[in-house]
Amino acid sequence: MEAARVPSPVPLAYPTPQSIEAEQAVLGCMLLDRDAVTTAAEILQVDDFYYEPHRHIFEAILTLFNRGEQIDMITVAEELKRKGKLEECGGQAYLMKLMELIPSATNIEDYCRIVEEKAILRQLIQVAHQIVNWAYHHDGDLEGLIDRAEAALFRVGQRRVGAQFQPLTELIRQTYDFLEQRSRQPGALLGIPTGFHELDEVLGGLHPSDLIIIAGRPSMGKTSFALSMALNIATEQKLPVAIFSLEMSKQQLVQRLLCARARVNLHRLRTGYLREQDFIRFTQAAHELYNAPLYIDDTPDLSPFEIRAKARRLKASEGLGCIFIDYLQLIRPPRRMENRVQEVTEVVRSLKSLARELNVPVVVLSQLSRSVEHRENKRPVLADLRDSGAIEAEADVVCFLYREDYYERKKKPVASEPHLEGLVEDERKPEFFPTEVIIAKNRNGPVTTVEVAFIPRYALFENLSSVHPDLL
Repeated sequence: MEAARVPSPVPLAYPTPQSIEAEQAVLGCMLLDRDAVTTAAEILQVDDFYYEPHRHIFEAILTLFNRGEQIDMITVAEELKRKGKLEECGGQAYLMKLMELIPSATNIEDYCRIVEEKAILRQLIQVAHQIVNWAYHHDGDLEGLIDRAEAALFRVGQRRVGAQFQPLTELIRQTYDFLEQRSRQPGALLGIPTGFHELDEVLGGLHPSDLIIIAGRPSMGKTSFALSMALNIATEQKLPVAIFSLEMSKQQLVQRLLCARARVNLHRLRTGYLREQDFIRFTQAAHELYNAPLYIDDTPDLSPFEIRAKARRLKASEGLGCIFIDYLQLIRPPRRMENRVQEVTEVVRSLKSLARELNVPVVVLSQLSRSVEHRENKRPVLADLRDSGAIEAEADVVCFLYREDYYERKKKPVASEPHLEGLVEDERKPEFFPTEVIIAKNRNGPVTTVEVAFIPRYALFENLSSVHPDLL
């Protein structure tokens, strides 16, 4: 029986993407108008031109421009002649033809975009061929191959320099306009409100491109605190929020969200001791949260590159206001390194890069080292961050959660039967624990401590001012 043929991965009959006419139009504009040279130089590179003589002409024009010399048919011809390329480029006759093709340089940017688009398409084809070659000759490291392929495609999409130099005069004008706008909105937050008033006053909200670390010992309430923030942002600010949960499943997170919103005892849900009024509250909470722009991914063992790819797709399709990741130490390093410190360092730097690329705040939960348990004063400090000093260096904000009750174990049982512990009547005000949010690093503000209220029964954090006065 004849073996099935493997189809060729490279189509042979397709023409290469290019537009000679657009390239001619760009060069004609540059020969006519010096301002067009500036525009073209900001958008195009020499290799973006498909026709090689056009590359030489473009390069000659840029050389004259950088030297501050006159740009016209005669000077460009002389520069090409000096480089031994004039005849290859068709001589002065071809330069004259380029100038005659274009009556004015008004549409220079449109012509440049056409040339740029064709160049990007050619680069994509080249990368695709390269990926095919890698796939046929890979050495067994499939994860490494996928990372290389994603990186190659990413470089094509990001090949242009995103930010350009701006003169100080323009920056001062923009800043002054911003100050005037701020003066008309006293007290308004610059960043995204978290819903925790004291925290927002110190941080000014969560700022785009910032990496925010929230760290604490296990069972200190990190996940509940992050979910409370995410829920506030999605429901109150109506901003799309992405949650990468590397530890808990989607179902567990949604159960927590519903219990927090409905104020139903989480322990009741887990043990099945639910009452009719609990279902009424769940129904109301589900109705309130149904259209909240909150997106959860519970894929375990994600790498920074996978997180980046998923976040980029979400931003493109739904928009994106903020990212939460639970938690740092469960993110798989992009490659094996000499030690754990180096691996975590690379992960943290990738997350900071993600925040800058997508221009959204990235909130990452992190564990603390056990060293905090061996001190008399167990309030965390920056040195307690686990696995890497890069966490402190790369993060814009570092917050620690600290509860005195966590160490003093002063929780009072509310029922005599162990399996019913915590199942009190929901009509009563729930027991709460003051929780310190220690802001140990704040790149653009003060370091201080604020307090919030943790209600473990609902896995919920609130402002202290929202807690019933009888319990304060």
